[in-house]
Amino acid sequence: MSETQAKELTFLIVDDQFNVRRMVANFLRTFGHRSFVDASDGAKAKEVIQSSSVDFIICDWNMPNMNGLEFLKWMRAQERFRNLPFLMVTAEMGNDIVAEAMEEGVDDYIVKPFQAQTLRSKIESALEKRNHPGPLDQALAQGEACLAAGQAGEALESFKQALSLAPQSPRAIFAMGKALEELGQEDDAVAFYENALKLAPNYLKSLDALARLHQKRGEGELAAAQLKKAAKLSPRNAQRHLTYGKMLLEQGNTAEGLKALEQASQQAGEDSNLAAQVGEALLEAGLNDEAAEAFGRAIEMDPKQVHLYNRMGIAFRRQKRFKEAIEKYQQAIKASPEDENLYYNLAVALAESSQYEAARRALKQALQLKPGFGEARQLLDRLAR
Repeated sequence: MSETQAKELTFLIVDDQFNVRRMVANFLRTFGHRSFVDASDGAKAKEVIQSSSVDFIICDWNMPNMNGLEFLKWMRAQERFRNLPFLMVTAEMGNDIVAEAMEEGVDDYIVKPFQAQTLRSKIESALEKRNHPGPLDQALAQGEACLAAGQAGEALESFKQALSLAPQSPRAIFAMGKALEELGQEDDAVAFYENALKLAPNYLKSLDALARLHQKRGEGELAAAQLKKAAKLSPRNAQRHLTYGKMLLEQGNTAEGLKALEQASQQAGEDSNLAAQVGEALLEAGLNDEAAEAFGRAIEMDPKQVHLYNRMGIAFRRQKRFKEAIEKYQQAIKASPEDENLYYNLAVALAESSQYEAARRALKQALQLKPGFGEARQLLDRLAR
């Protein structure tokens, strides 16, 4: 990209403080840039980026509604925006923040307060890396494209080329492991992932990959050990804490599993979907009281998740808290009156609390919605005796 082309870039500036957005725009003007759009938080930035042509993003970390990291995660999950240069702005620079941002694909970061020349240097470095990748980056990118297309053999050849260019590169070694895992050569994949960690002990991708493979191979303790290391290195990753907690619960380590799930809840903030996943993990482990609380938090965050009333009902019913279970099933039915399973679950709770006539009415409603509902028919027959 020529200097003239670089000056024609459109920047998206995202910050909840108007003065900061104006300052960044003024800095960019001093470098010769003329095209800007802005947003006051990540949610608004999503709207802007989908309606405007944007070439580079400068985004604050801490913002209401949707913070910078959440916006970055959303962007990297979209094919259209996956490769847009993204510069994160933060007022603090702890190792956990750096690790989390790097995991999600940030190009670089800059700490407030910063000078115009620092911003310029960060932008130029990110653009140079994106627009003029070296041979190693090109080989790795080609291999990733092959993997995405389901061509693991071709990917392996590209990654071998990358490894020949940089034999001590953890990225190239890790990439070899990915291709070998895709080809079903799991022992070799484990060896490459472990070699990447020898060169870079904090390489989170290798820790996650090893945890996944060990879990797949039934090596639960080894998987948990890798996730524990990764969670310590990047403690702000809620999804990893969730995976680690579920794994511990499956191994019978309830106390540590609950700690990990609580950490997941704390890091997730107002993410109702993750709160619901925590509830499901607890319900599956038979921790019904804790599951009901988790589902309750998810509903508080997003009352539109009506199916969670049903999950709460199951948790309450298992505790023989039938009154509360019945109330939750009724709330779910009110929101989704055509779901025969809700009537069936309600009938079970009613029957278990000796409300047989009401249970029969609920079962008849379930059968009216789904005449072939075998479980409902069997329960109704038993209640008729």
